[in-house]
Parts: sequence; structure tokens; C-alpha cells
Amino acid sequence: MPPPSPVALFVIALLSALVGAAICYQLVCRRKLRIDSDTVARQRAELRAMTRRIITLQEDERTALSRELHDDIGQAITAIKLCAQALDDEDDSRRAATVAEISAIADQTVIKLRNLSLLLRPPQLDALGLEAALRWQAGALFRSDRPELRLSLQPLPQRPSPAVELACFRIAQEALTNALRHADAQRVSVTLSATGDRIELRIEDDGSGFDAGRTHGLGLVTMRERAQQLGGRFEVEAGADGGTRVSASLPMREAADSVATPLL
Repeated sequence: MPPPSPVALFVIALLSALVGAAICYQLVCRRKLRIDSDTVARQRAELRAMTRRIITLQEDERTALSRELHDDIGQAITAIKLCAQALDDEDDSRRAATVAEISAIADQTVIKLRNLSLLLRPPQLDALGLEAALRWQAGALFRSDRPELRLSLQPLPQRPSPAVELACFRIAQEALTNALRHADAQRVSVTLSATGDRIELRIEDDGSGFDAGRTHGLGLVTMRERAQQLGGRFEVEAGADGGTRVSASLPMREAADSVATPLL
């Protein structure tokens, strides 16, 4: 039997290479599919965990609000009622003291209701706009001299849409709260400006810094989600002074393809 010709050997080698390549391609595709499936499964598990966490936090907040209304507001109103009923049985010397007590309890109740209302949604945001609401929130959180608060809130060329105002305010609120509670900072700065048709928000501190490799809480996830829902960008990175810089860039108006309801 004559030996194979060089052409035949070349064809056999080529076919063998193609078969080997096809087998390798299948193995790579299967491995990639397995990796993609694992990634999707992990992301789904993280999403379920985050959803459960959000639901738990919502229920905790509602429980706290219900307890606040029942224990403080409810008891105060009951005390006013009892004092009012006692007026009929008291002489003139005690009546003036009871009226003064009713007035004091009513004043305290109004203050508590106002604080609850501000916690749920500050009226400054609707009535006066984003700059005034940020100034009020920062002043309410940073009442002492330490950490030092620096505000640079430039007037915006136009008022953003309500959803954008709310998202920007909540991002700033969360970032300021984190800086106050966790950063151990000496100085915190808040900058608000406009570039074209976008709002630029930056909160920076000189505190303990940001560890990108550490697992972070729901606050950062919520801030990023607020920005992305509106077609914006959100970043957390090391600050210029070794602390943490939180930056958000939001459109003045909601993105055209944004259909999700902004978080409250």
C-alpha cells in the first residue's frame, strides 16, 4: 500500500486540528456558560437578599413610627384629655395651673409631630427647593462645631424635577449621616453645582476613609440605585484628604427611559 501523499497528510492534519479546535471551543463555551450561570445565580441571590433587607428595614421603620405615635403622641393626647376633664372638678386656684399644663403638653406634642414629619419628608424640599433643603438638613445634623461643616451650594439655573430633587436630597442625607456616624472626621464639606443640564453633588470628609474591598451596607446600594434610576452616576472613592468622597451626577430632568418609581 503506497504511503499517503503530502496533500493527504496535510488534509488529515488540518481535519484533526479542526476537530480539536471544535472540541476546545465546545469546552470553552460550556465553561463560559457555567460561569455565566453561576454569575446570574449569585446576582439573583444577592438581589433576593437585598430585597429581604429592604423589606425588613421598611417594617422596622414602620414599627418604630407606630411605637412613636402610640407611646409619645398617643399618651400626650390622653394627658391633654384627662387634664381638660379635670378642669370641671378643680377650683380657680388649680385651674390656671392645669390650663398651663395642657398648653405645655400641646406644645411638646406639636414639636414631636413636626419632627416626625421632617423625618418622613422635609417641607423645605417642596416649598423652597433643593439648595434650601440641603442647607437645613446639614445644619440639623451638624449642630456642634465638630466635625466642621463646609457648605458650597451654588444656585441652580433651574429647578430640577421633583424626582431628581428627592433623589439628590436623599443621597446627601445618607452620605452626611454616614460621615457623622462612621467617618470620625474633623471636617465635612458639601458641594452642589450645575454643569450644563446636570446636577453635581459631592460630600467629602477627612475621616477614616473608604475600603473598596469591604462589604458595605444597604445605604450605598440605595444611593447608587437612586442615581441610576434617573439616568445618573454615583461614585464612592478615597477623598483628597484621605477620607471619603461621595459623588453623584444627576440630570435636571428624569431620563426618558426611566420608568422606575424613585425610592422615598
